[in-house]
Amino acid sequence: MLLKYLNMIKMYKKAGSKIISVYWFAMILLVAGGIFGMVYLFYSHPYDVRELEAEALSNSIANCLSNQGEINKAILDSEGFNESFKNNFLEECHLNLNSEDIFGGIPQYYLEIHFFNSNNLEKSLFNFSEGNLNLISSCEIQKEKEYQREAVCLEKEFFSLDKFNEELYLIKILTIVRKTEKNVK
Repeated sequence: MLLKYLNMIKMYKKAGSKIISVYWFAMILLVAGGIFGMVYLFYSHPYDVRELEAEALSNSIANCLSNQGEINKAILDSEGFNESFKNNFLEECHLNLNSEDIFGGIPQYYLEIHFFNSNNLEKSLFNFSEGNLNLISSCEIQKEKEYQREAVCLEKEFFSLDKFNEELYLIKILTIVRKTEKNVK
């Protein structure tokens, strides 16, 4: 009788372990599904890096125009501001405003640079711009309220010294990055 009782206990242990393994498998599936869901929700939305891209573009322009507080020698010539620098600005500063083909050939960047004499900060002495002029309207809209579907505008100002003429210039840089199709959902 004791042997029969021990065999019966063995049989119940096997059945119990089968039931536990089903629950164990269900728990593993539940945890794996939760991890997959969290990762999918986190990575399904694109990162909006337009502001960082505008900051990087304005920093590159600032480094090209002024090095350690001194204005770039290629900008000024004996007659004042050099027109060839203005015409070849992108090549001089090693900038490329072309964007990916997903935008249908529409330029996604705009930059505008103004030089002011430190004695008269109202009137621009020299200015030039490159890129899609239509993006300026986004900056006017952004002043009232921030819209996610509009281009990101960034304004930067700094002073730079011309050592030869001993003049101080205020340089204002406006950079605009659109890329709403790629960065905004």
